Amino acid sequence: MDYFDQSDVEQNKTIVLLTCILILFVPILFFLPLVACGNSAYGRFYANQCLLLFIGYIISIVTAFILVGGLIGIIVFIFAIMNAVNASKGLRKGIPLVGGIEIIK
Repeated sequence: MDYFDQSDVEQNKTIVLLTCILILFVPILFFLPLVACGNSAYGRFYANQCLLLFIGYIISIVTAFILVGGLIGIIVFIFAIMNAVNASKGLRKGIPLVGGIEIIK
């Protein structure tokens, strides 16, 4: 397992975890670690993961009238919980399937 620098995690853990939890209800808040954590690699990584989840939410909303949209929504919700658990442990572990995509650099 690849971990972030512990001082980076300790300094930014509150805002990252808050964001990981808040995006379950208000997905547009994915950007909070970018604003609050400055140049934190931990903050940028989880902002990127939350952005990917936000995109997943958008896709599920657009396709909501189809069964697949509901399934995608459930999968994104599960991935969001997994993301919050990884963030709480300070792990550098992306969400399944799309976690390797780096939008925020």
